[in-house]
Amino acid sequence: MKYQMKHPIPWLILILGTLASPLWAEEVKLEFIHREGQIFHADSLVDETVYVDGLFSHQAEIDEFSVSAIKHVGEDGRAVIDSSFRTVERIDVLPGVLEWMNEETVRLEREMTGELFVPLEASRPVLRNVPRFPETPVKPGDTWSLPAEEVHVFRIGGIIYGPYRGDVQVLYTYVENQTLDDRHFALISMEYSIYLPVRSGTEPIRLISGHSSQQLLWDIEKGQQVHKREDFEFLMMMSNGRTQEFMGIGETNYRITASIDREEAVKSLETELESIPGVTIKPTEKGILLSVNETDRILFQPDSSIVSDDQKYRLEELARSLHAYPQRDILITGHTADYGTLEGRKKLSRDRAAAVADILFPQGRTGPGRLFLRGAGNSEPLGSDMEDRRVEILILD
Repeated sequence: MKYQMKHPIPWLILILGTLASPLWAEEVKLEFIHREGQIFHADSLVDETVYVDGLFSHQAEIDEFSVSAIKHVGEDGRAVIDSSFRTVERIDVLPGVLEWMNEETVRLEREMTGELFVPLEASRPVLRNVPRFPETPVKPGDTWSLPAEEVHVFRIGGIIYGPYRGDVQVLYTYVENQTLDDRHFALISMEYSIYLPVRSGTEPIRLISGHSSQQLLWDIEKGQQVHKREDFEFLMMMSNGRTQEFMGIGETNYRITASIDREEAVKSLETELESIPGVTIKPTEKGILLSVNETDRILFQPDSSIVSDDQKYRLEELARSLHAYPQRDILITGHTADYGTLEGRKKLSRDRAAAVADILFPQGRTGPGRLFLRGAGNSEPLGSDMEDRRVEILILD
């Protein structure tokens, strides 16, 4: 099946294209190389077609993001990793901007071979122990088979069902080695099928089955994933006899950043923004938090997401500092005072976050870092109405 990458790595088309060919054939040890302080980003786009009872239902593009911070590495190379899985939705009126819905963080451990140790109660990641490598060196043409697991949790009618756990056996094929700019890569194919019957009279799901075929580009020297493409087809049979089928292509680009030097970043931002009133800067566990607070002049018109004309300069000055972080994801959160309805406060705070984003990044973001928006309403009050009517900008690790 031919396809076009939605977010291609510039040189990846050459590597995966028809000109690619094996450039050497010696054995290599494939393994994850973990370094404390590294942060791995996995940015995925899924192009999916959905059928209900065998009839076309709809087409969907789904964005998926995970961020994994390596907290500790043992002498044996085993890493303790905090992985955050972000649930987002697209905002039609703001292309390239995503609404932050929620985040689930899981502490897991990973061997250099790729074997994962995940808490039993965790619902993410969905696919575990992929990729996983043999203990011995391998070369192009070699194959191996190792166990993995899929874990599914579904929200149906506002009720959470699962987790449904299914063991799978993954067949790996070391397709070829490739070289570009003195960097060495391995192209690896991965295939598995799942057949997961749910044997319970109270569950709404009776069967999950399907097949996944994946192609992984692996950086041999750095010991990390670069790009993955998946072709998939899965079927879910409900207890009422209805079926849902999901077919499509998923693409994941991987990138690495180092943890922010919080002390240095705060010092630099305080110097750059010292002339702007009502901006506070502090380090947090997730990154650097900048709060744009109301001063003697209001930031927004009452019950409005329109930024006051005489306050736009504060955001325009702030934008210059934020452009120094093109590799970092940025989360803009709007807050409101405790007036009106819960739904109204949620919408107003989200609209205010969007208005601020439009001033900070009128042309969108140019680097790999993503822009997320979140409307918190009055769920995180600080005290007075003036303190609550604020916008927070989080430069994420």
